[in-house]
Amino acid sequence: MKVRFYHWYNAVLTALLSMLGYGCSNWTEPEVEYGMPTAKYVVNGTVTDEQNAPVEGIKVSLKSVSDARNADGKRYTHGIDSLQTDAAGRYEMKYSAFPERSDIKLIVEDIDGEANGTFQSDTIDVDYNKAVQTEKGSGWNEGTFEIKQDIKLK
Repeated sequence: MKVRFYHWYNAVLTALLSMLGYGCSNWTEPEVEYGMPTAKYVVNGTVTDEQNAPVEGIKVSLKSVSDARNADGKRYTHGIDSLQTDAAGRYEMKYSAFPERSDIKLIVEDIDGEANGTFQSDTIDVDYNKAVQTEKGSGWNEGTFEIKQDIKLK
């Protein structure tokens, strides 16, 4: 009787855990609940020097800056993504956000030292007025938008 109970108990537990495990492992990206409209954004461009030559190895970070402030009075920032430019000075980053969001910044830093020259860091506001819709959405998904942001370093 005891062995039969454990066999049944293990079968039910295995079935429940496998359903939960499958549900968790199938998750691809967060969905906003309660009807919040969202959109996908692709921010891309080229980093060049003052002579319009592409610059390789520049770190480009995409950050969200909140209006809320900490105890020191500094605004909260949240890193979304960062990468280094390729040999042609190109970069491309993707993220999801609310369509009316306007607090996304590109932070550009020269992290490779003297390898490709020395450049000053820069902070650029992502201009949502330059957003071009590349894919239609449906329902609460507003679609996919591309923002081209070329950067010239000093």
